[in-house]
Amino acid sequence: MVELLAPAGSYESLKAAVKAGADAVYIGGSMFGARAYADNPDEAHLIDGIEYCHLHGKKLYMTVNTLLKQSELEHDLYDYLLPYYEHGVDALIVQDLGVVSFVQKYFSGLEIHGSTQMTVTGPEGAALLQREGITRVVPARELSLKEVSDIIEATGMEVETFIHGAMCYSYSGQCLFSSMLGGRSGNRGRCAQPCRLPYRLSGPDGKNYAGYLLSMKDMCTLDLIPEMVDAGIASMKIEGRMKRPEYTAGVVSIYRKYIDLYEKKGHNGFAVQEDDKRILMDLYNRGGFSGGYYHMHNGKTMMALSRPNHQGTEAAKVKAVKKGSVTLTALEQLKKGDVLELDQEHNTTMGQEIGKHGVFQISVKNPSLRPGSVVYRTKNESLLQELGEKFLNENYKEKIKGELTIFKDSPAILRLWNDLGTVTVSQPIAEPAKNSSTTEEAVRKQMMKTGNTPFEFSELHIKLDQGLFIPVSKLNELRRKGLEMLGNCICEKSFRGSPSRPDKEKLRLEKMQPVSSKEELRLEKIQPVSPKDGLRMAVSVMTWDQLKAVLSFASMEKENPVLGTVYFDTMLFGDEAQRKENTSALLNAMGILKEKNIKACINCPPVWRERERALFADQYVKRVLLHADGFLIHTIDQLSFFKGYILEEQLQSDLIADDNLYACNALAFQFLQRQGVVRQTLSAELNFRELQQLMLPDCEIVVYGHQPLMHSAQCVVKNTSGCKKRPGVTYLQDRKNVKFPVVNRCPVCCNTIYNSVPLMLGGCRKELETLMPSVVRLSFTVESGEETAQVLSQYKRLLFDEDSREDVDLGGTRGHFKRGVE
Repeated sequence: MVELLAPAGSYESLKAAVKAGADAVYIGGSMFGARAYADNPDEAHLIDGIEYCHLHGKKLYMTVNTLLKQSELEHDLYDYLLPYYEHGVDALIVQDLGVVSFVQKYFSGLEIHGSTQMTVTGPEGAALLQREGITRVVPARELSLKEVSDIIEATGMEVETFIHGAMCYSYSGQCLFSSMLGGRSGNRGRCAQPCRLPYRLSGPDGKNYAGYLLSMKDMCTLDLIPEMVDAGIASMKIEGRMKRPEYTAGVVSIYRKYIDLYEKKGHNGFAVQEDDKRILMDLYNRGGFSGGYYHMHNGKTMMALSRPNHQGTEAAKVKAVKKGSVTLTALEQLKKGDVLELDQEHNTTMGQEIGKHGVFQISVKNPSLRPGSVVYRTKNESLLQELGEKFLNENYKEKIKGELTIFKDSPAILRLWNDLGTVTVSQPIAEPAKNSSTTEEAVRKQMMKTGNTPFEFSELHIKLDQGLFIPVSKLNELRRKGLEMLGNCICEKSFRGSPSRPDKEKLRLEKMQPVSSKEELRLEKIQPVSPKDGLRMAVSVMTWDQLKAVLSFASMEKENPVLGTVYFDTMLFGDEAQRKENTSALLNAMGILKEKNIKACINCPPVWRERERALFADQYVKRVLLHADGFLIHTIDQLSFFKGYILEEQLQSDLIADDNLYACNALAFQFLQRQGVVRQTLSAELNFRELQQLMLPDCEIVVYGHQPLMHSAQCVVKNTSGCKKRPGVTYLQDRKNVKFPVVNRCPVCCNTIYNSVPLMLGGCRKELETLMPSVVRLSFTVESGEETAQVLSQYKRLLFDEDSREDVDLGGTRGHFKRGVE
């Protein structure tokens, strides 16, 4: 049976989700959640939430899906998780590989779900996580239904996928746009959503296109429920932890209805009513819905190009416009409290009810509307009230059965049970009647008063001797005691610690003693080592002009060469028609470099999907791979694939992890090291002080280059001027006239948006020497061959010449090297 998983940004939303029919709820606490600005509950409320879910036979998954810094792993995580672990949280949703290792070591038995922020895109990545003890994976939202099905078939693993709600333009976990522009990192739960802002594109056809070019429509997959169930998806997940409780309740209730319908009646009896789709539109839509990526790789119909926020539903049509007023005809019944959007600057709240086809007038200064224009309702007050009354205000009760026996000269025995637990309570409550006896009807009436408890009787069997008097207070006491015991019995089944300890703080300290987590973690931090062969330079190139400049640079190095590695971007392979010639040229370049003891490595694509696998299976590309000294990898799937490829082909190639295969703490580095990574690129989101605290050995740091802000399955060219099937560079311009390069990776149909200015750490030599990296990398993307040559010469002088010690400002940006993220 498929699980319906609901979002909760607050305790109120959690209760609404459970009442509306969710099988499980995911929610964040006060720390380490990817929605830091939601109304996340404090410790007491989250523990209440765990118990509330368990009392109703539901599960609670806790989001710990941000990247953690070393200090947070050492000082905060254990104490933060301990109370939730003890009270039986069902699973953690995790992004950070270090957190995976930490939880497995210190919180035995707690399930870990791999977050969509891990960017798992295929069976390789899922299988690796499965081997490491992760029980469920949430793959990238960009996957087709076939790709999801392939993961399930290949691994047998539980797979959780999104079925409704907002969608990111970037692959989740691969976005630094908000981080680099304003310091609010999506990897730390603080995304400022720059994708919802307007941009202008300088198209390859010479035209300019303006709009919300990175804003995607929300996903709605009601019609796809049969296909998704048949594909074997274990959990269907709704997005929306930033939404109000009424939204959660409304969306959950509708998906509950249709999941149940399919499970009951199958394909032939499954049909979605338009009225239910309209309710979802009323709750939130950005110019309509899309079906997500399940049957579409990308496309304009998935984009909300004209607006980034809630559009609502068609409510009225403009009949006439006069100075200071607009006359409209209602397209459906409008209620008092409904909000109509007249234009981007004018909203109005209905003060009266208007029937369908009714004519009404609204006063508005300088209206931009025209006769025939459609006005949208952006708040359906009656719908929100209905949802609130049904799912927010009602006291949700679980049905229980009971058996009460009251015999003369014996204690009363009350037995209570449901599918979740059984309890029996006994105590004397009756005495011989002096006047009138207590009747069975009176006993039943009193026992049925379950009040604010989570229970109500579906059956209550009473056996009562005649001639007894039972005080009402005694019946109340017996009932209260029994219901409390039943609640405790159900909750305690999932407790992992003693629920009745008198001194929680003392027990917490006692539990910490055998673990000694903080001290052990300090010892586990890998000690820095000085590189045996000294500091070397690595260079990554994306174009042939850049490669020519690098080869020229290498040929001029005579004494004390600094260039140690060249990364060849897969863009150099070209399309199918160019591949034979390009791979021959690449093999020639690799030979030249190897003669100079310079390693020639492959810079893998940003993600790893069917098109990328097909590229690497190409006969000409495979010839290059066999001569590669290493692979610069970016995702868990690539880590798994190339680890296997190196073993299968018996290569001596190295695995180098790029900075978006994140290692922000020592345990994450150790995780990757166990998988065969020989060198880790330092995170672009840690500042110098944080990197210094981490002090990873044999690491690599990017000191120059336009940093990637987004990797996307969408294409700004295709969504504006149409697909040209021509790789190239276009530019997105924001409201401040800042231009961001966009590289079209046409062979694999992927876009990468880069920062407008390059990272330049050439003037930070003292700090870099303190960090003791073994490799400093210059990353060339949109530079010309001439610019590449200039930067190479400049950075050799700044970082390697003995007489160069100046701390200079080279322009560009120092990224987070100085400032860091929250």
